[in-house]
Amino acid sequence: MKKTAAAIIVIALFLTGFSVAASAAPPDMKQSQKDFIAKVGAMARADMQRSGILASLTLAQAILESGWGTSDLATKANALFGIKADSRWNGKTYSKFSDEWNGTRTVAVKASFRAYNSWEQSVADHSAFLVSSTRYAAVIGERNYKKACTAIHRAGYATAPDYADRLIKLIETYGLTAYDAAGGGSAPTQSAPTQSAPTQSAPAASKPASTTLLTANQRKLVASMLRQLRSW
Repeated sequence: MKKTAAAIIVIALFLTGFSVAASAAPPDMKQSQKDFIAKVGAMARADMQRSGILASLTLAQAILESGWGTSDLATKANALFGIKADSRWNGKTYSKFSDEWNGTRTVAVKASFRAYNSWEQSVADHSAFLVSSTRYAAVIGERNYKKACTAIHRAGYATAPDYADRLIKLIETYGLTAYDAAGGGSAPTQSAPTQSAPTQSAPAASKPASTTLLTANQRKLVASMLRQLRSW
């Protein structure tokens, strides 16, 4: 009886780690979010081949700054990124209030932003904007998404103090590194999404191996533990 109780306790403790890890799995996504990742991810991956800017970074920025393509800038100005329309910009503009960090708190500021005819133009201009400025040199060609997110924040792209952390969380939560595959290959486990198919599902978000309750090796380990317990 004591052996059985001990076995149950040990195995329960062993499995606890897996059940906790499983609870950290990526959240269920709305179809609109899957569609957004598929559509903009394809654009970002194609652009990465030309600009050297990680697709996962571009895609995470688009999600964060456009609210999954639902912001005023995204719907009314086809702007996925909040790039200000300064003296260097000769194209269309869109004015709106923007939340800016002034060093101590967030304040609403009326600003003019770059506007486009399509999301494809927005992605292309976002990359051109980064490549044309030496301040973002550390972002171009960086293959580590954490370093790329940190570099673009340190360069002053956004004023929010947690900007890099929020980008990294989006990349990891939704498996956006699937779009960083060299050569524009297919994302893991599904065909590469195309720009012209907004209804296509996004690539499955990467999940840590620990979200699987028990692998074959883990089952063998449990069996070994039971054999040892029986010998007590």
